[in-house]
Amino acid sequence: MKQILSSEGADTLITTHLRQGQLPWQVEKAISIAPEGEMRDMLLLSLLTNYAYALPAMRMYHGFPHHVYGPELMTMVLAPAASGKGIMNYAKQLLKGIENEHGEFIFLPANTSSAALMSYLKMLKGRGIMMATEIDTQSKALGSTTGGFSNVLRCMFEHETISKLRKNQEELIEIPDPHFAVLISGTYNQLKPLIRSRENGLMSRFACYVVKQTQDFDDRVWLDEADDAVPQEIALYEQLGRELSKRYGWMREAKHSCYFYLTDAQRKTITRMFRAMYETQRHAFGNEFDSILKRMPVIMKRIGMILTGLRLDMSQPLPERMVCSEEDFETMLLIGHKLLMHSAMMFQMLPESKDAAPGEIGHTLIQKQFFEMLPADFTKQDAVKQAEVLGIGLKSLDRWLSKFVQSSDLQHVLHGIYRKSPQQIA
Repeated sequence: MKQILSSEGADTLITTHLRQGQLPWQVEKAISIAPEGEMRDMLLLSLLTNYAYALPAMRMYHGFPHHVYGPELMTMVLAPAASGKGIMNYAKQLLKGIENEHGEFIFLPANTSSAALMSYLKMLKGRGIMMATEIDTQSKALGSTTGGFSNVLRCMFEHETISKLRKNQEELIEIPDPHFAVLISGTYNQLKPLIRSRENGLMSRFACYVVKQTQDFDDRVWLDEADDAVPQEIALYEQLGRELSKRYGWMREAKHSCYFYLTDAQRKTITRMFRAMYETQRHAFGNEFDSILKRMPVIMKRIGMILTGLRLDMSQPLPERMVCSEEDFETMLLIGHKLLMHSAMMFQMLPESKDAAPGEIGHTLIQKQFFEMLPADFTKQDAVKQAEVLGIGLKSLDRWLSKFVQSSDLQHVLHGIYRKSPQQIA
């Protein structure tokens, strides 16, 4: 696992580091329609978020005292306009089979008020998916009630009872043990009403992914005739949806849960990973990053639970427990490591307090902490590796190095070679 645990020299892409056949066959086929890179990553995370709904019997223990979690993920994608995040909508097609064959209403509408949201949650009896590929639609609809919406999302992550008293009707609405998945995306400005600062613990509940740049121009816009690939993609997702509907029915009929476990060796590996990450990231970002580090193991284990649930043999009775395979453990470890890097990038985009402006996102503190982590003498490549560990982009790194040189904190000895000033070493 050494190559997975190390952050040095790594990029933030996920699927490019997965071997062919490493994912369950359903996922392999589903992501094959997306071009390699960030679009395929977005589709993968969207698929995992939607797959969780079809695995209602999967459960796991986590923490002390033990808390029981389902496989539901909360996923947030931050992307520039026209960056291809519309591909996330494909994941929704997988659940059409369950909607049609089992007569279930799965998706919560994005454009809804806080009061209507509670009604929908109650109507769905605690299970469903909240999906919005343009989160500003949801933020505007909720308006001044965003704080209440934030509390609902926190409860969803922990499966805690969601309750609200309707003052006009004097009616108490309660949704015990909610199992809702969340998939939202947008630009930074669209997400600001939802997560206003680093002090907001809501971000730590999300599997975060940041798209760094827009995709290449798609030549298919010039086609005058129907693209043969589109019907093939639709047929593929219809086929996968039928299989998923059978899996869903199989689990529902079992009438018992299947608990997901890690081996002792796997637990030791993930503990080592987070101890190493904890020291590095906490030193860079301070205590505010703690909640992200502490909740990421829950997100990772949920991913492992989803992968395991998709591999279960439906010709056999549903087992009461399943141990994570080494292959799926390797996958969840890789994805979790990359998600931590994306969380660090998103974390830096947030103001330190609700009064800080987006353009003043505490760079002084982060730059100082980054500077302290550099050795007395280093090369540009050394700085690049350290920046990648912290999720710092190359353009930001170049600006920071120039600023350190201008402030005499650094000496630019030769091309690509730097030395800290004597007073900084002292």
